[in-house]
Amino acid sequence: MNQLADFDRLSAVCAWINTLPVYMFSGELTAALLLLAYEEDDLDVVDHAVRMVLNYQASLEAPMHHEGFIEMVKQVMAETPPEPLVRFLAREATH
Repeated sequence: MNQLADFDRLSAVCAWINTLPVYMFSGELTAALLLLAYEEDDLDVVDHAVRMVLNYQASLEAPMHHEGFIEMVKQVMAETPPEPLVRFLAREATH
């Protein structure tokens, strides 16, 4: 199990997550986002991907399961976003 030993890193991740609407997140999603952000080197990349997926999720009838949400964030970070997200963003950009 990964130990959250770097206080400065954890503080930066906590400050970042406080910029998101965490009151709307399940505990599982909040925990998964904290772990993902803590393990990644560039919080700006994480932030961009998370906000893209949050925007997409807002168009859905129900929130995504936390594992699916994190998987989609990782795909965006790897610059291989799933087709439904790409279609959604293309539609949003043209309106």
